[in-house]
Amino acid sequence: MSSAVPKRACDQCHTLKEKCRRLSATTSCERCDRLNQTCETTRNLAKLGRKPRTARTLSYNLPTSNPSSVTCNTKKLDLSSLQNNNLYPHVYFPVDKGLFSNPALFPELDQWERKFLNLMKDLDGPSPLDKFLIGPSFHESHHRFFVQSLLRPAPTSILKDATVACAAVLLGDQYAQYTKTSVEVGHRRAALAVSGLRSLQISQEQDLVTAILLSVSIVTFAMHVVDGQPFLISHYTLVLIKPVYHTLLTMDSGIMDLVMCLVSTETFECLIRSELPTIRVGERDRCDVVDRYIGISSSIFSHLYDLCETSQLMRLSGGRMDIDMVERLDAIQGSLERWKPSPPPDLIERFTQSEIVGMLAQAQVFRLAALLIAHRLRHPYGQCDKEALQLSSAITAEIDMVLQSTGRSMPCMTLPYKVACFEITGTEARATVVDRIPEVVTFSRHSQLQVRRTLSSVWGGRDGGDQIYWFELDNYIRKTPSTWTDG
Repeated sequence: MSSAVPKRACDQCHTLKEKCRRLSATTSCERCDRLNQTCETTRNLAKLGRKPRTARTLSYNLPTSNPSSVTCNTKKLDLSSLQNNNLYPHVYFPVDKGLFSNPALFPELDQWERKFLNLMKDLDGPSPLDKFLIGPSFHESHHRFFVQSLLRPAPTSILKDATVACAAVLLGDQYAQYTKTSVEVGHRRAALAVSGLRSLQISQEQDLVTAILLSVSIVTFAMHVVDGQPFLISHYTLVLIKPVYHTLLTMDSGIMDLVMCLVSTETFECLIRSELPTIRVGERDRCDVVDRYIGISSSIFSHLYDLCETSQLMRLSGGRMDIDMVERLDAIQGSLERWKPSPPPDLIERFTQSEIVGMLAQAQVFRLAALLIAHRLRHPYGQCDKEALQLSSAITAEIDMVLQSTGRSMPCMTLPYKVACFEITGTEARATVVDRIPEVVTFSRHSQLQVRRTLSSVWGGRDGGDQIYWFELDNYIRKTPSTWTDG
């Protein structure tokens, strides 16, 4: 009967080893409906009997090198032929437990390195990777992306180095029993990855994607260790890819998600330093897109860029507030007050209610934090505090609402939480917001420690009676001398 429930799982559920639930053979399964994927069963029937020993030992189909035919000169990269390409159409990876148990897969990795990777790629349960995501709907695709980056064609060695370093510190951050080994493995592999990034020349599409994947992994590692310098690594890579930024917008949205990871890392730090970010993401560059890290907030980064530019100008001029500067700040404030995220029309169908709540709240927190920064560019701490405290309270209220309704913090809350907490006075109130850092700032233990130190430095300046404007904040925040260069 055509309406009978099918006995075979669809291809997607079969590959991921998930239960395939559908009402009849002619309808899509629940999982494919939820993820907006094509639900079909076109694979051949498996042969009866035990699989050959070789298949059980190494179940990954390793890709062959498939370099792009795109060519370029030393000044310009032509990527027009890559529009609308899938990320890795030539890569296929059955999900199994093979990374740790199969030394033949990556013979150059030792047992600890394979163990870190194996723990990271578990699709069946929670993973350290999930804390970066806007919601669980991205769990499968993000983990698939993680494993695919390991199986990319040449040059694979530097990607492998960066991925192992990233996996090591993520596991070490989450599980105390791995901490010592993760530091040793992570730093060794990260050093090789950084060296590879420095020497990478972008001459074809494969090199461009490699640079982005490599940088995101190194930045993730850097945000988990002392002196990791995630800002400078993000800046270096964005300078490298800036000439082809508009071409990147035409590629698979997953690539731009990674680019936005670098953009947000650099932009948030530029706001603190009152410096200019490398790339201005236009307000309409990513309309109707849900970014796996920043949800529906991509369009606000054009306003954050303008805010960084204004703050830099004020820092360089010593805080001169002439008519042009007042008009500039008025324009930014007006744009932020009018700004609204631009979600895709099928947002409600694609994502759960709790995910949508988190996305909307994240967008609101970014907007409120930007307005508070604009306020502190006009008025030093200690003046016009009533308006500032209202914005600070609104930021923490949004964060509290999401924590209570979803049970988890939103990604990228480090800067907004600091911006809100700079306004807090009083020993007891400050102790309260410090105690809440671990539940709000979930990127890493090192990030939490940095937030504590930053708050202590700024609060110390305020308590000492200093008249501090926003563009002067960096003078109160401890900085480590840089050993990374842009050359």
